[in-house]
Amino acid sequence: MENQRVRSNITNYDVLRAVKAEIKDSEARISRQIYTVAILSVAIIIFVLMMIITSQTPTTRDYAADAMKRSFETERAVKMIDEASGTHFLEQAKSNQ
Repeated sequence: MENQRVRSNITNYDVLRAVKAEIKDSEARISRQIYTVAILSVAIIIFVLMMIITSQTPTTRDYAADAMKRSFETERAVKMIDEASGTHFLEQAKSNQ
């Protein structure tokens, strides 16, 4: 209702135009708020996931180190058993490859 002359009587058309303008402004505000909330939600989810991954990295590293240690110990034990039994199963398996 910019640059309109002031009239002494107001019509239904004037009221309708004012209501439509208000609805359009409200829709624009709500759309901006929805976009803001959506962007913030995605950012928060990414942040939480990064925090979880960061906090679990040392634990995962410890599990991997422990698994490697057990693997080496198991391999050493299998070699000792193979040598003690005299079967030389590991050497036979290597030569068959």
